[in-house]
Amino acid sequence: MKTANKEKNTQATWTFNVANQVEQVHANLFTKAAKALKAGKELPKVDYYVCSICGNTVENEPPEKCPVCGNPKSKFFKVA
Repeated sequence: MKTANKEKNTQATWTFNVANQVEQVHANLFTKAAKALKAGKELPKVDYYVCSICGNTVENEPPEKCPVCGNPKSKFFKVA
């Protein structure tokens, strides 16, 4: 990130920033699932949608606009 900023490589900076945000979302989803399993709880049936641009993952229904990359709802696909 430092090198990308230093070199004024905006595409690389954007990519690293988005990847970081998306991985935080993934970590939160994983932690939530791990806690439920550890507690012996059954995981609820949830539909997951992934943004085809940045990889952001959301539960139940895609938002009108991706909160990470700003692309429209139409860029999300349902994970089976």
